[in-house]
Amino acid sequence: MEFAKKQYDGPFEVVMVELQIEDQMFKGIMYFPPSKFKRPHPIIIYFHGFPQLFTLQELARNYQYLLEEGYALLIFNFRGYNLSDGVISIKNQVTDALKIIEFVNSMAKKHFIIKDEINILAHDFGGYIALILCSKINTINKLLMINPILDLKRHVKNNKFRESIAYLNRFLPGCIKDISDVDSFIDFTNEELAQDQYNIDFFMKEVQTRDMKIIIGEKDKVTPIIEVEHYFKSIRENISIIKDMDHECYTEVYSFFKIND
Repeated sequence: MEFAKKQYDGPFEVVMVELQIEDQMFKGIMYFPPSKFKRPHPIIIYFHGFPQLFTLQELARNYQYLLEEGYALLIFNFRGYNLSDGVISIKNQVTDALKIIEFVNSMAKKHFIIKDEINILAHDFGGYIALILCSKINTINKLLMINPILDLKRHVKNNKFRESIAYLNRFLPGCIKDISDVDSFIDFTNEELAQDQYNIDFFMKEVQTRDMKIIIGEKDKVTPIIEVEHYFKSIRENISIIKDMDHECYTEVYSFFKIND
C-alpha cells in the first residue's frame, strides 16, 4: 500500500482512513512517525470516549509525543459519532473495533505495521469497548486505559446519564446520532448489557492482552478508584493514580502532562 500523493501535518505523514460495514462508513485518520523511523512501525490505536467532542486532529496533537517516539497513531470515530455514519450501540462499536484490527493486520502484511506491536490507548467509554475487544481476540500487545468507564450498567441507570443525553440533543445536535428518543436509547442499551458478551462481570474473565495498565484520577467521580481496584485485582501494580485529577483530564493541562509522563 503506497500513497502517490503524500500529505503531511508538520513532519508527520497523514492518511485518511475510511472503513465500511454493510452500507455504513466510519472514518479516521492515521499518522506516521517522522521519516527517521523506518517501516514497519509499532502502532497505537486510539479508542475515544462518550460523547467525543474533539476533532481527530486535536486528539493527534495531544499524543504527538508518541509519534516522536516512533509509533504510528490511528484515531477514528466509532459509528454514530461525528464524522462516521450509523448509530451508537455497544455492538456497533465492538464491530468497528474488530474491523479496525482487521485493517491494521492488513497493513502489517504489507510491512507498514509490526504485527506483534498493535497497542490500544483508550479513554472513558473507549476503555469498556477495548476490554470487550480484548475478550474476543488475543493479538493486542498493550492496552492502556485512561479514566475508563467500567460499571456501565450503573451509569446508564443514573438520572445524570439521562440529563447528559438531553443536553447533547439540545446543545450539540448531530454530535451523536439517533439518541433523540432518550427512553428508547436507554432501553436498548440495557438490553445489550443483559448479554454476557457486553457485561463486564462476564467478559473480564476472557480478556487476553499481553500487558495492561490503567491511569485514573484521584478525584474521578465517574469511575472511582475502588471500582478500578475491584475489576483489576490481579494487576493492581499497574494502576497509576494521578493526584488532583478528575475524569475530564483533557481539559486540565497539569493533569494531561502527568498522564504523558
